[in-house]
Amino acid sequence: MMRLFLLLLFLATLPLLSESEPNCDRKNVCSWVETGESESAVYLQAKSLPPETHITVFTSIEGTGVESIPPTPKSFVLNGNEKTKVLLLKKKEGADPSSVVQVLTVAYYGKLGAVHDDSYAYTLPFDGKSWISTGYNSGAEHRGDAANSLDFVLTEGTPILAAREGTVVEAEDKFTVGMKDPTLIDKANHIIIEHSDGTVAIYGHLKPEGVIVKTGDKVIAGQRIGYSGNTGYSTGPHLHFEVYRPEENRRKKTFPTLFVTETGEKEYLSEENAYWNPDGKRFQGFPITNLEETCLGTLPPEKDKEPICSENIIAKKPFYLTMPIYKAGPYLLRAEFILIKTQKVILNFQEKIPAGITSIAWRIPAQTKSGKYKVKFYLDEKELGEKNFQMLP
Repeated sequence: MMRLFLLLLFLATLPLLSESEPNCDRKNVCSWVETGESESAVYLQAKSLPPETHITVFTSIEGTGVESIPPTPKSFVLNGNEKTKVLLLKKKEGADPSSVVQVLTVAYYGKLGAVHDDSYAYTLPFDGKSWISTGYNSGAEHRGDAANSLDFVLTEGTPILAAREGTVVEAEDKFTVGMKDPTLIDKANHIIIEHSDGTVAIYGHLKPEGVIVKTGDKVIAGQRIGYSGNTGYSTGPHLHFEVYRPEENRRKKTFPTLFVTETGEKEYLSEENAYWNPDGKRFQGFPITNLEETCLGTLPPEKDKEPICSENIIAKKPFYLTMPIYKAGPYLLRAEFILIKTQKVILNFQEKIPAGITSIAWRIPAQTKSGKYKVKFYLDEKELGEKNFQMLP
C-alpha cells in the first residue's frame, strides 16, 4: 500500500509586493518575489531537478491587497533547474501597504498534462516470479488518484528492475520501519523515474539502503535499480508500482500499463495472478503451473514450508500431491493416476481452482497395487502433461 508522498506543501508570507529571498522546500523547489521599477513577479526554480525532467508546482497567491496575472491557483511546469517567472503581482487600489501576501506552492514530479504512451510495453519490475496482491481499483489504497497501481508480492531483497527507460528524479533509502501505521505514509523508501513522455513511475517500499541509483542517473528498461522491502505504510514485503502524470488542483492520474510477460506477449496484469519475465522456457503446464515442481510425498504440506518430495511412494499408505498455481481460476484441474503396466486409470481427482491461491495440495488415498505409475494432468479438457512415480510394496 502506498499513497503519493510526493506532494510538498510550502507557504511563504511576505510584506505586500516586497522583494524576497528564495524560500525552498525539502525538494529544493524554491519560490521568491522580485520587484522591478514597474512590476513585481513570482519566480520558481527546482534547483536540484535533473536536466530535461519536470516538476509541476501548484501555486496560489493569497492576500486581500494583491491580485496575480494570471489568476491563481494555477499549476506551472518547471523544466530542469531553470529559473522561471510564473506570475505578475499587482497591488489592488487602496490596499493597505502593511498587508501581506502569501505564496503557497505544492510540488510533484512529472509534466502537467503529459500524454502517456499507452502502447508502450513495460518490463516487469523485478527478478523472478511475483503475484499481484492488489491490482487496479482494488483494496483501500488503489482507488481514486491511485486507482491504476499494482502491488507485487516479493520477498525482501528481491532485485528491482526499471520497467521503462528514464531519468531518476528522486531516490530515498534511509527509512527502516514498515507496518500498517498511517504515520508512516511518507516514510517508504522509493525510486522515482521520469519517462520521455513526461509521466513518472514510482517504485515503493524498498529495503533500507536498498537503492543503487541516484538522482540524475539515466536508466534503461530491465536495469537493476534497487531491492524490495517493507518500509513505510505497508502490510508486508512487496513492491508498489504506479505510473502517473500530474493534474491540476493537486491531483494525479495513474495509468494502466502493458507489460511483456512470460508468454512473450504484452498484457495488462490482473490481481491474484503470478507473472514473470519471458525466458523462453515452456515447461509442462505453462503458464498455469509447472509440473516439474509437482511434489509427491508422505507428509502433509505445511504452510510457508517446502514440501518433502519423493519419486518412491509406499503402497497402502496415503500420500500427498502438491503443485504450484500461477494463474487465478476459476477452472477445473483434473489428475488421472494410471498404472503403467495395465494403462488403467486407478484413480481420478479433480478440483475447481478458485482465484487467489498459489498452490494446491491433494490427499491421495492409500493404493494397494505397487508398480510404476504416471499422473496425467488436465486443465478443463486440455492435457497439461504428466509425471511418473514408483509405488513400492
